[in-house]
Amino acid sequence: MWESGWSLWSVGGSRTKTPGSRLSLESHVNRRQFLMCSCSTLAVQRLLAQAQPSFGDVLQAKVLAKPALVSQSIVYQHPDQDPYNAQNRFGFNHAPSVTLLSDGRLLAAWFSGPFEASVSQVILGCYSADEGQSWGPAEVLNDFARTSDFDPAFIQDGKRTWLFFSAGRWDRYPFVRGENEVGPESFKTYCSYTDDAARRWSEPRVAFEKVGCRTNGLRLSSGELLLPIYGFVGRTAGVLKSTDRSKSWRRCGDISCPAGADEPTIAELSSARVLMFLRTNDGFIWKSVSRDKGETWSAAEKTAFVAGAASHNLLRLRDGRIVLTHNASRPPLRTLLTLRISGDDGVSWGDALTLAEIAAPGENEQIWGRQVTYPSVAELANGDLVAVWAEIALGNRVQYGNIHSASVRV
Repeated sequence: MWESGWSLWSVGGSRTKTPGSRLSLESHVNRRQFLMCSCSTLAVQRLLAQAQPSFGDVLQAKVLAKPALVSQSIVYQHPDQDPYNAQNRFGFNHAPSVTLLSDGRLLAAWFSGPFEASVSQVILGCYSADEGQSWGPAEVLNDFARTSDFDPAFIQDGKRTWLFFSAGRWDRYPFVRGENEVGPESFKTYCSYTDDAARRWSEPRVAFEKVGCRTNGLRLSSGELLLPIYGFVGRTAGVLKSTDRSKSWRRCGDISCPAGADEPTIAELSSARVLMFLRTNDGFIWKSVSRDKGETWSAAEKTAFVAGAASHNLLRLRDGRIVLTHNASRPPLRTLLTLRISGDDGVSWGDALTLAEIAAPGENEQIWGRQVTYPSVAELANGDLVAVWAEIALGNRVQYGNIHSASVRV
């Protein structure tokens, strides 16, 4: 395919594309045979190398090609939509994250309850054994009594999968007493792991206090683990970093921004750099970069990306490309969810694919909020992507959330 579009001959060491010239497979074979008979081995190797597109050529072509939506499915459908119904346990579903387990299955996890921040809120999860085409029944991954379990996130560390989530309590009723029992200071981020593809999990333990997580973390190419976090007290962003496989964690970075600095997402770039995008409230994505494996971070800088006040998602693919998935709509809207690719560490980006779009409510509708938001993306073994997100409806008497997924070819 590539070979038929490139001339074997070059001028000044550069390839020249010659559409319409006789560059069939037979022609290439004949030219190779001629070269083998009449040139030195070194010259043959040089000319044959020039006959093939470089990795950069292939990568650039992939970037220029718009991502394609392959299929869509429902991960979880709400069973109830009345936030006041005492029997409603799993009607409001939000903030999913997805990861590829060591056995090839996908695991999607999110928080679920009758409404957001309910003290009966739990972490639910579903598995897919067919690359996201269908999903099995949901199961409770964590449930701390009388607290709100929030925002699961994953880190893949070889065959080990780490699950992180935050838990605390926003609501002071029923009355409780005790230091740090209610409010921002009550929240902690917990971690648990599995070494057998989620068949058994370790007991959750506190990774850090007074911070929250949201999007997946990563294992750097040098082996350290990074989890993007933000402070419940102080509202600055950073990462939790571990150099001992999560035996201990340090908070690195204290990134502030005039437009807010919540729910960061990260991706490793080339030359050991790490890119962070921030949730803000001014209608744009802001970014920060670390050049020392997450230890320190640059001052936050506004990008040109229009964005809702919502969680974004960055993912580095195995071939080095970066995927951005986010709400490309200004606050307060979260009605347009897009995915796009960069092949140059986020300097430039290809055309966006619309993953989901929903109409904003009319002025007199009972539903006053509709969203398609809070995406997460995982790369399959074949290079395709699986994206998950929440579809939210909010009204005074009706509140629910569904979890959706899509397969994307990039």
